[in-house]
Amino acid sequence: MKVGKIGKLLSKIIKPKPKIKEEVFLRIDCEDSFEYTLDLEELSYKQECTLMGIRIVALSEGAIFHGGEYFGAFDTEREVKVGITICTFKREKYLLPNLERLKTLTDRNPNINVMVIDNGQTLEEVNAPELQIIHNPNFGGSGGFARGIMEQVRQKRNTHILLMDDDVLLEMSSFDRLYAILRHLKPEHQKEFFAGAMMILDDPLIQHENTAYLGKSLGHEFNLKKKFYLLKNEKLPDKMNKYAAWWFCCIPVDVVKEIGYPLPVFIKCDDVEYSLRNNQDVMSMNGVGVWHESAEEKWNSVTDYFATRNYLMMFHFAKGKGRFSFLKECFLQITKRILRRDGVGMRMLELALKDLKTGLTGITSVKSDEQFAAIRKFVKEKPFDSTIISVIIHDAFLSFIYFLRYGHYDKEYKSFRKEKLSDQRFWRSFLGIDDES
Repeated sequence: MKVGKIGKLLSKIIKPKPKIKEEVFLRIDCEDSFEYTLDLEELSYKQECTLMGIRIVALSEGAIFHGGEYFGAFDTEREVKVGITICTFKREKYLLPNLERLKTLTDRNPNINVMVIDNGQTLEEVNAPELQIIHNPNFGGSGGFARGIMEQVRQKRNTHILLMDDDVLLEMSSFDRLYAILRHLKPEHQKEFFAGAMMILDDPLIQHENTAYLGKSLGHEFNLKKKFYLLKNEKLPDKMNKYAAWWFCCIPVDVVKEIGYPLPVFIKCDDVEYSLRNNQDVMSMNGVGVWHESAEEKWNSVTDYFATRNYLMMFHFAKGKGRFSFLKECFLQITKRILRRDGVGMRMLELALKDLKTGLTGITSVKSDEQFAAIRKFVKEKPFDSTIISVIIHDAFLSFIYFLRYGHYDKEYKSFRKEKLSDQRFWRSFLGIDDES
């Protein structure tokens, strides 16, 4: 191969980062208070401006900057009340410091309040205007978040529900930005979910995810210290089956009334399906998000079972998916486990496929806490005495049988969602909640 052809080939593989054009469009020297008004829409059009910031330079020694503010003028403005809804299970060491920080927020903004769904029932119940703590059975994250969504709808206090994990590190300005965005959204965006990014706790400048689509994160491993990635983070590709994860996801209450309540899947992928069901774009922006430990830190065989089962379930709800893409994914899962020499993972896939065949009717015939205990016991005590080859063959066989009956299972999953999750009756019965509670 000639040198020129090699160079062209390498240029396709190693794409150079585009140069960033930086321009100072306005310079002002001042010694006292100063105010300036500019039209951002006009500026963006004329200057092709994507990201704008303010730089302050002292022109003499001893200069003092006393502070400053910026404000926006909008064509639309509406009243917004946000109910931050946190699901927790015996993680007071993370939750209590976060509640202290959120109190500073609710003290200065009465239009924001906090609700904690306590699956561990180890906190004292509270019912105050700025904070509620509600006991709930341990039916996993899906049970906790579903309870929170139901309570928010039932209480009719808030226009928006902000679902959030208990063990995240918070940046309080994220809530101010979100609140401002919600107040001034144009009508065509008012049914969209808003997704906060996840930053990596151990490497706080690195973004783990800024929204995602089925099977892949967007904005993964972006170093947001660098302008290139800040710009790229504002222009993520438009992908089918996009979703907002529930470590920071804001949902309009009116949308819940339209689309119903989440899947009862214990953990994993309930947030994926709920975004898919909303069938809208997902909003995000730089400066709104949380810090969280990486997902790999929490991964284990029990998590593997729920993640695999529920991810495969998503093929019944996602656009452009069907029996062939399901079968392809099954064999991809098998291949990954072979390469990892993961015999326990093969067993988890086997169990996931068996349970998937029972549909949501079968899955919910056993209480979630009992099902979780059974999976943990299976991982701990089940003798893995079969050869890895026989397990691989059995997983492939189960995948092919599911492929053949895919239409039957597809109908069951979609019927369950339509018939059981359009209102609160299923969830209230499933959780054992009295209608008057």
